[in-house]
Amino acid sequence: MSMIESTSVMNEVPTPQKEKKFTGKHFLISILSFFGVIIGMNVAFIYFATNTWTGLSKENAYVDGLNYNQTIEAAKIQKDLNWQSSLDLETVGTQKLISFVLKDADNQNLSGFDVTVKVGRPTLQGYDQTLVLAESSQGKYEAAVDLPLDGQWHVSLSATSPTGTPFKLEKRFFVK
Repeated sequence: MSMIESTSVMNEVPTPQKEKKFTGKHFLISILSFFGVIIGMNVAFIYFATNTWTGLSKENAYVDGLNYNQTIEAAKIQKDLNWQSSLDLETVGTQKLISFVLKDADNQNLSGFDVTVKVGRPTLQGYDQTLVLAESSQGKYEAAVDLPLDGQWHVSLSATSPTGTPFKLEKRFFVK
């Protein structure tokens, strides 16, 4: 290519391109799209909020709130007792077994307690059950439990000594 040819290529006038205008039609489509996405997300949030909420986690939450100082005091008394406990979920054949052991500060098994447990799903109602654990050996309390679904289960244990001393324990188990 010679010098004259290259100069003429550089001096060519570009062809004018058609100018794009933002019209009222474009504005209407933009506004409708924007609000359509916002309304769609709100509808989705409302659907999931109303269809996944199972209700109150506690029936007497207000009363528990009023008794909060007593709850803290009871927890302090329980800690001062220095009792050791274990709460286990064992599989025996096709059955699940809740096992609870309670020992005093001297590592001696504590016997004669009335022990009840409330077992339920933390996120799903309808599978809650209350069981009374029987003392199978000194200081060991057990009961068979039916857990029909895999996943997380919440256990709230309440034990009362023959002298009336309360003991509470909460634990979650994952069932496969």
